[in-house]
Amino acid sequence: MDQGRRGPLLNLGVQVSMRLLVIGTAMASAWLMITNHEVATVYGLAFSAKYSDSKSFRYLVYADIAICAVTLFTLLWACFAVRRTGLVFALFFFDLLVTVTAISAFSAATSEGYIGKYGNNAAGWLPICRYVHGYCTRSTISLALSFASFILLFLLTVLSASAARHF
Repeated sequence: MDQGRRGPLLNLGVQVSMRLLVIGTAMASAWLMITNHEVATVYGLAFSAKYSDSKSFRYLVYADIAICAVTLFTLLWACFAVRRTGLVFALFFFDLLVTVTAISAFSAATSEGYIGKYGNNAAGWLPICRYVHGYCTRSTISLALSFASFILLFLLTVLSASAARHF
């Protein structure tokens, strides 16, 4: 294999691997959040904690599902872009779009998780994690996976920008 061809194929191999990791981490994050539900009893009153009660957690789930779909699309797109120079900039654009979506969903859900863990004394919101510990643990793991998706997407955006610069 000649030296001129090895660079694009190595780049494609790295991109395919990273995109598959993004799909896996985003899908795992969404699945953990969707299946996250716990019922607790406090002073004789039962209450339920589930992801759908929070708009921020719902946004994270929808964003993770969208990230999986767009990353699957860009996985196929990257395979075609290695042979056609005009497609590389579009790949960069999609990567940038999904990266921004990932960090915004992660940020929103993290702020909601912070309130669940520590409450907000000024607003009179009490922390709930001492009552629904399993729910908070699963939410934290989901957020960690979502952040891992963001990091991978950020690196993919940098790779896409570098590849677009060379064409």
